[in-house]
Amino acid sequence: MTAAGECELPSSPIVVVLPDLLPDSYVAAVRAVSPRIQVVRIGNDETLPPEVAGADVFYRSWYFRRRTVDAVLQQARNLRWMHVPSAGLDIALSPDVIARDFTVTHMVGAFDEPVAEFALMLMFAAAKRLPTFIDAQRAREWAGVRAWDRVDEEQALPALLRGKTLGIVGLGGIGLALAQMVRPLRMRVLAYRRHPGPDRHAEIVYGPGELRQLLEQSDFVVLALPLTAETEHIIGPEELHWMKRSAWLVNIARGRLIDDEALVVALREERIGGACLDAFAREPLTTDHPYWSLANVILTPHAAGAFEELGDVDRDYFVGELRRFVAGRPLRGVVDRARGY
Repeated sequence: MTAAGECELPSSPIVVVLPDLLPDSYVAAVRAVSPRIQVVRIGNDETLPPEVAGADVFYRSWYFRRRTVDAVLQQARNLRWMHVPSAGLDIALSPDVIARDFTVTHMVGAFDEPVAEFALMLMFAAAKRLPTFIDAQRAREWAGVRAWDRVDEEQALPALLRGKTLGIVGLGGIGLALAQMVRPLRMRVLAYRRHPGPDRHAEIVYGPGELRQLLEQSDFVVLALPLTAETEHIIGPEELHWMKRSAWLVNIARGRLIDDEALVVALREERIGGACLDAFAREPLTTDHPYWSLANVILTPHAAGAFEELGDVDRDYFVGELRRFVAGRPLRGVVDRARGY
């Protein structure tokens, strides 16, 4: 019997493939789930131990290169479950994965609050002109915005978030967490999702074909939706044209949601207020990319999903799912591979 009182599946071994970078304490927690667990640790190598062929479970770390993942999938022909320790799945859902019949899961809910907090931090940084003050500090200059003695008409003053309109594109877990966080700021919240309809966290929820209405009204547009064939370049020249000239675009999701060439033009010509970008089509961002030199851009290195407690959250989530798997219970974070999330 398991701790929850369920009957385990028959007593055959359960082979779990883990990346070798996980600490011993993590591996010990996995082994403690059941005496049936057999752990196989692998690195980034196409030459895998023979035990991989009998794998039931594959922890598909982002640490693995594509060729390593391909080698595991090729050898583990009876794989029953692949776990992806992230919120986004676009890279993990390769054609080979989509064609197979094993279950795919990800960490549903684990990143909602951390990523939403990061988005809110970026909104504050843009509204309060934080980069201006950081630049002045590094230059040891008492400079920036001095509303108390004079106002440079060419320089925007820090703004309030209170009363501004927030447009959340993608009202999943992260979008909902962000909508709840801005409530004390008395921001007006609009949202966009695949299936529109009333939601207590947003004044209006728009659906496909209605993105323009959200963009035209929003002071901040936050992208919090998965990357799929339907959402790639959801923000392009036309969408940027619909945005307010003072609006900021915040991307804490995936880089390919944005047409980079169109955004660079819009930023250079100041058609929008600016952009806070945490995800990029190609990572790391190349040193010659125009984003680096644009004054109305705040860049972070795909850091929204990183937080101090992540290691413990990751371990507890996977171990919890593994207990369900061993007991024959439904897994929590099952992915709809047809939709891509």
